[in-house]
Amino acid sequence: MKRPIILAAILIVAACRGTVPERNAPPEQAISAILIGCKTILPSGETRNGRVVINFESDGGRQAEVYRLPLKSAENHLYLIEPGTYHIAPTRSIFGFYRPLLSAKIEGRTYTLPFPRDLLRQHAYEIKPGKITAMGSIVATVMPALPGHKPTIRVRLDDSRQARRDVVQNSIRDMMDPRKSTEVRESALAWSRALQNSLMALLAEEEPRQLYKPAR
Repeated sequence: MKRPIILAAILIVAACRGTVPERNAPPEQAISAILIGCKTILPSGETRNGRVVINFESDGGRQAEVYRLPLKSAENHLYLIEPGTYHIAPTRSIFGFYRPLLSAKIEGRTYTLPFPRDLLRQHAYEIKPGKITAMGSIVATVMPALPGHKPTIRVRLDDSRQARRDVVQNSIRDMMDPRKSTEVRESALAWSRALQNSLMALLAEEEPRQLYKPAR
């Protein structure tokens, strides 16, 4: 009798924190996906040994979808997401409360900072059925520190058109890359039409117009 109660409690706790969506899974009817990369940069240069976690949440109060997105350095992450309107959010505690700090683990060391306002102020994402939304890349940069001082870190979302194109083009290349796992290659192949449509839409986007001419 105790075991079902314990399992139920574990499920409730997991739901409060958010669920990690399926990654590199084939498209299903009415299921959509997001594509997001991650970069971690030390003063000595970019490293592949890093990890950042953010939440991706819809509106709707208790009925809202709450996803946890673990992001590994130098990887594209294709996560299956239910259609809807979403925003980037801090991670949650086991009781469902937002955590005020964002953590990034880089080369075995954990860095923390207040959850960046720029991430909170990101526009809402309209996730449409059967389509891939390219978000760009989360970039965590460790700043050089003076002797005797702790290094600080900055985390931002690079959602420039080039960054969004890069994650789509890299996923398309994964289809033919024998170094990638079978799971990654098969997923990219299954989503090939959506990836091509996403790339065409990005190529059709206009570059932001300059409001002034730079001085020469």
